[in-house]
Amino acid sequence: MSFDQSHLSTLGDYAGKTVRYSFYIVGTIVLALIGIVVLRVTSFFDQPSRISSKASIQISAPELSRLTPRANSARFNAGWQETLQYGQVYDRDTDFTLVINMPSNPDTPVVRDYSSEMSSLRPLLRTSYFGSSTYYDLQTRFGPVRAANFQINSDGQIKLCVSYLSRFETSAVYLKGWYCEASGARPNFHTLACMLDRITLKGMLPTATAQSFFEERMKRSARCSAEPVSQTTDTRPPRPPRRL
Repeated sequence: MSFDQSHLSTLGDYAGKTVRYSFYIVGTIVLALIGIVVLRVTSFFDQPSRISSKASIQISAPELSRLTPRANSARFNAGWQETLQYGQVYDRDTDFTLVINMPSNPDTPVVRDYSSEMSSLRPLLRTSYFGSSTYYDLQTRFGPVRAANFQINSDGQIKLCVSYLSRFETSAVYLKGWYCEASGARPNFHTLACMLDRITLKGMLPTATAQSFFEERMKRSARCSAEPVSQTTDTRPPRPPRRL
């Protein structure tokens, strides 16, 4: 009788381990399948549904007049994006890139994080990106723009650059990009502000709200300035605690 109980106990242990490990294996397979599905869905939504090389904007700046612009516009699930680039980040010459984003749901308020927006700029992801704590506030006729110093190591070549992200009043359109001078030169924030101030329409934008925004702001007088970001602090002496 004791032998049978021992034998049954051993079989029970084996059965318990088999069931437990089976659950582990099945759970691992299910998680792997879920991960594959998520990656497929994410990549599907990241793929543009329509691509065009026709430019809707242009920049009439003397710093860019000798460079040939390249344009690219695409329709994504989140909205439309148009890119205008002068030069390349890998060249020793000037490189200016402007990315115009037009969300498909402009009425949805979004707080845009500077670091997150810069990390989505794909050409910079393929280089060694070194950020900076130096930020500037730029003023243009389209609205305020935040900018910051950074440098990249592109195949052993160090370039000093400035990244920027607009802080416009509208949520229908926002700008971001970067500006790199010739190798070894440090870009000027004021020059960048004046370059952005010279944006003009060359065609029709895909959204009426973005089109109206640019048409209205382009009627304003030229305005470009840059100053370091100032931190507001309370300089008053601390108040003594109130007695109860």
